[in-house]
Parts: sequence; C-alpha cells; structure tokens
Amino acid sequence: MFIQKADRKAIYNVLFRSGVMFAECAQQKRHPEEELRHLKNLQVIKTMQSLKSRGYVSEQMAWRHYYWCLNNEGIEYLRSYLHMPTEVVPTTLQRRAETGRMPRSSTDGLRGRGRGAAAAAPGRERDERDNYRRMGERAKDADKVANVGLGTGNVQFRGGFGRGKK
Repeated sequence: MFIQKADRKAIYNVLFRSGVMFAECAQQKRHPEEELRHLKNLQVIKTMQSLKSRGYVSEQMAWRHYYWCLNNEGIEYLRSYLHMPTEVVPTTLQRRAETGRMPRSSTDGLRGRGRGAAAAAPGRERDERDNYRRMGERAKDADKVANVGLGTGNVQFRGGFGRGKK
C-alpha cells in the first residue's frame, strides 16, 4: 500500500514520542490521535505492520484494537530515520519526576493518608498499625493465636468417608 512520506513520518513521530501506538480494526474510520486525524486506521495499521515485519515493534490485539509497543531496535531505527539526538527517548522509557513527599514523623498528629487523616486526634500515635504488627512478632500468642487456618492442626485419617468405602 502506498503511503505518502509525510504521513509515514507523522506516524513515526507519534510512535517515537509515546513509545506505543494503537488503532481500531475499523479500517475506514479516522485515527483518534490528534496529529493523525487526517489518516485512516488502515494507513496506520499497514505502516505498523511494516515495522512489525522488520522486528521494530511488538503487536498485540484485543477487543478489535491493535496495540504496538516499540522495542530497542525500533527506537534506534526511528531515531536515525527522524534524525533525533540520542538524548530524546520515548515517554514509556522516561522516568517520572518524583513528587515531593512529606516525611513521616511521629510528632505530627495526623496520619497523612486514608480516611482518618482529618479525624485523627492529636494525642494518638501515628503508626498504630505498625505497632500492632510488631506486637505480633514479639509475642505470637499474646493477642491472637498464630496457629489458625488450614494445615495448622493435627491431621486425622478416619475411614468410612468418600467413595472408596469398602
């Protein structure tokens, strides 16, 4: 299938920027990606099949949608085809910027997460759950019985039950 070079380059740009691509099996529909709205899904599917046959993407199909994921060889190929510097990587390979987390300290009265954060009393200890878990490690039989559940009791074999009764 003949696809214009500008259209192929637009598909490659979107694929390289995000690292993944999808297309619905409805081939006459327009592609939903903002930069590819002028293309039909058939053109995107055929371009990605070409990359798949060369081993640059892996393909997955589920619920009438194709999903393609760019692999390392594909990244190198698209980088050379689009003349991108080596510092530019797809967003699937970029690390997320760490959000500023609040340090956990037992001096503040609030728990910091969950439903009880606003309702927690100032005098309450923050790590109640951790203390409860540590207590179970110190004394297994102090608050609760550790030998509860299947396989912890004695096994009794009594005859006369089941289909093998003679």
